[in-house]
Amino acid sequence: MTDGDTLRLEPFTVVVLLPGDPHPRALDGTPVNLSDAHDLTDAEQQALLDSSVHIFPDDLTERSYEAVAELPIPRCFRRSGWLQDHHALVLDEAARTGPVRFELHEIYGLCIEEDE
Repeated sequence: MTDGDTLRLEPFTVVVLLPGDPHPRALDGTPVNLSDAHDLTDAEQQALLDSSVHIFPDDLTERSYEAVAELPIPRCFRRSGWLQDHHALVLDEAARTGPVRFELHEIYGLCIEEDE
C-alpha cells in the first residue's frame, strides 16, 4: 500500500440514495429499508450496488476525506457479502457534514464541495 514514502489509501465505496418515504430509494427508485434488523433482499442489494460510486482519497481535501470517512455503514450492509464495506449517503437537504456538502449532478455525478 505504500509508494516510497507515500501511503496509498483505498477508495471509499459510497451508495448514493435519494430521500423517500418511509425508506430512502436507490437511484433506480427501489425503496431500501436501512434498519438494523432488516436483511436486504437480492433486489435491494443489486439496486444498492448499481447506486454505488467510488471516491478516491487523492481527489479529496482533508475535510472532505473526513466527511466521507464518517458516512455510516448500515448494519444491514455489514451483513451483506457485497455491501459490507459500503458507506450510505442519503442526498436530502441535510446531505452535509459540517462545511462539506454532497450533491448529485446530472453530468458530473456525485460532487463533494466545501463551504468557503
